[in-house]
Parts: sequence; C-alpha cells; structure tokens
Amino acid sequence: REEVSILVVDDVHAMQVQIKELLLSFGFRKIFLASNGIEAQKISQTQPVHLWLVDWQMAPCDGIELLKWVRAQGSVKSMPFLMVTAENTKEKVLQAIQSGVDDYLVKPLTAAQIQNKVYGALLKKGILT
Repeated sequence: REEVSILVVDDVHAMQVQIKELLLSFGFRKIFLASNGIEAQKISQTQPVHLWLVDWQMAPCDGIELLKWVRAQGSVKSMPFLMVTAENTKEKVLQAIQSGVDDYLVKPLTAAQIQNKVYGALLKKGILT
C-alpha cells in the first residue's frame, strides 16, 4: 500500500482532506491532491498515479472530461478511475461507464465505502495483491 500513488481530485478542499485522511488511515502514503482536472493532468505528468479518485462536478475540467483524457493517455489509461459524485441518475451512471470509469462512489461517502471501492479497484487491476 505504501508504494501505491493515489490522486484525489475534488474542487472542495474539505472533501480532499477528508478523503486523504481516510486513505492515510488505510495505510496509503502517496496521496496527491488536485482541485480540478487541469491540475490533475499536470500532477500525473510528473508523478506516477495508480488510482484516480475524482469528483464529477468541477470546473474548468470536470470528472468526465478528465476520465476521457486519462483513457486516451498511454501511460495511465489502464489505471483504476473511481468517480465520486452526488450524480446517481441512470443516465449519469451510464455516461460514466461509457467513458471508461472503473467504479462509482455516491456522496455522502462512508469510510467503508471508500475502503471497499479503493481496494476493490486496486485488486482487480493487480496493483495490490
């Protein structure tokens, strides 16, 4: 877990901090924070990213735009991408799936939900064994 890099992308600083604290409590140590998709892209070009944990509603680059960008990149396109959002309509879930999301977390978040989704995605992709 200590070698796994996680990028948390959310335009609400309090949410970034809350998710980071939970990830630290699960044993992850390499956690990067960004407040929008543009910042996340810049971080991913200088740091390895093994898991993307991304809010949907952000500007100037939202979660779906970032997801499409990630899936078009050679180096990170296969890394797990978890969408964090209050958007839970069938249309929104379908849009995220069609764009290549690995899993979906609906706000409000619980520690157990984050832990299950993060570990599930990392195990599924073989990043954790």
